[in-house]
Amino acid sequence: MLLPTELQTAEVMQITLPKGTVAQSPVCRPIFSPWTGARLDFDFGGKPALNYNQEVCFAELAILRIFLKHGWSGVWVEAFGGTHFLNAMPKSWSLRDGHVSIPAEKEAILKRIWQTGDTTACFDIFAWKDSEVLFCEAKRQGKDKLTDAQLRFVEGALACGIPLNSFLIAEWAYSP
Repeated sequence: MLLPTELQTAEVMQITLPKGTVAQSPVCRPIFSPWTGARLDFDFGGKPALNYNQEVCFAELAILRIFLKHGWSGVWVEAFGGTHFLNAMPKSWSLRDGHVSIPAEKEAILKRIWQTGDTTACFDIFAWKDSEVLFCEAKRQGKDKLTDAQLRFVEGALACGIPLNSFLIAEWAYSP
């Protein structure tokens, strides 16, 4: 799978799935600048604001922007208060304002994974290009790790025939 230059795999991370299977997930390490512009009216409970091309973004949207810049389509999948597909900064806890639609066949992939994995979790970014799909999870380096629900999502996706190289963990950090 051809990833954008900014998201090229730096290493692999060993993850243990709920049923005991051990898998190797690719990891990339994007670097972002902190947002120094106007304070956000809504910060999603204290999420770090990043500067991506002079635009304020949460990490999920900055990573999504990288995929979009390189010809991918995709969305930020946010499960707070239900499943929402976003492509812009949320303005309030009511995420319906920014909800966008995705192609029915892409939503069917998610529904099949959720049913098989017995979870409604998803990696943060669901991207696709031609026949390839990719799930990318944004984690702040040294601060976050995969949740049990996200591991069930991976396990469900693998059971549905999604290959392991369709997953990417983006351990982002601030620029020095």
